[in-house]
Amino acid sequence: MANIHRIPLGTSNIYLIEDAGALIIVDAGNRHLAKRFFKKLDTYGIRPDQIKLIVITHVHFDHVGSLKAIKDTCQCPVAVHTSEAILLRNGTTVIPGGMNMLGKTLKKLGDHVLLAVPALFRFPAVEPEILVSDEMPLVDFGLAGRIIHTPGHTNGSLSLLLAGGEAFVGDLAVNYLPFKLSPVFPPFADDPEGLIRSWKMLLEKDAQTIYPGHGRPFSAQILRQKLSSRRR
Repeated sequence: MANIHRIPLGTSNIYLIEDAGALIIVDAGNRHLAKRFFKKLDTYGIRPDQIKLIVITHVHFDHVGSLKAIKDTCQCPVAVHTSEAILLRNGTTVIPGGMNMLGKTLKKLGDHVLLAVPALFRFPAVEPEILVSDEMPLVDFGLAGRIIHTPGHTNGSLSLLLAGGEAFVGDLAVNYLPFKLSPVFPPFADDPEGLIRSWKMLLEKDAQTIYPGHGRPFSAQILRQKLSSRRR
């Protein structure tokens, strides 16, 4: 069974996955936090050069902000969806549309901020080595799992699904609201119906535990309940 470490890095999580000697990380947090990440690695007794792959769920500044610094130190390849490679190369973020009233309001605000202070949404550019278009097994990296295209939040969103049912989904779902209001649909999505299809696909592929980009992991059964209540 995989040993999974959740490492909050700014407003989002990095996940470190250990399995039978394999070491892979998912996402890279906000900017200027690579030193914090490496200090955490040190507490686990892990050297940066032991990490063999970085999987990027989607190219938003809060998920790739420290990517260049981490990649440069680890000297490992980066995997991203083909359609988002250009964003990674340019260091740019495109804010998705809002899924609800809150999301739509924040989208308008974000667009204004993006025009006024574009540097807030930028990050150091990175050249990815691995472009994923549909599905990619991770056996070559020593991991029993695969990267899957799960569009919805962005058109190029990826999830990493392990053989044990652990699903690392980026912003396909979030779990940060208080008073038991989470887990919920993310406030932003390029394709809300596509997001629902990606939820269903992960459930069909036997996802058991969801590891979101924001907040703590939760049971995939909650996705089933959300989908069921949505149909009522």
